[in-house]
Amino acid sequence: MKNIHPIMLEKYADDTQYEKMGDYIYKKRADKSICTALSCDLEEGEDSQYPLEDLLDKFYVNITNYYSLNDTARQLSFEVEGSLDDVEENYAHILEVSRLRVF
Repeated sequence: MKNIHPIMLEKYADDTQYEKMGDYIYKKRADKSICTALSCDLEEGEDSQYPLEDLLDKFYVNITNYYSLNDTARQLSFEVEGSLDDVEENYAHILEVSRLRVF
């Protein structure tokens, strides 16, 4: 996975559903979960499953949605949210994820 960068999803503009917590980080008003969306390029031999599993395990996040998988360009966009009960700890993990930059 390379060229990882946060992306803005249209749904985050709805401030009745989402509260902005920081750059590219949002809190769902309904259940207080913390989320962000990322885009990346998959490297040769990678698919949409791996290396995302490593990301999930390392940062304690869940993938909630896949938004695009362009096999030709090998690009993947997805949303993650914290998987822990502690909102502050989830924020810290999502903050780390949103700052990932691998080129």
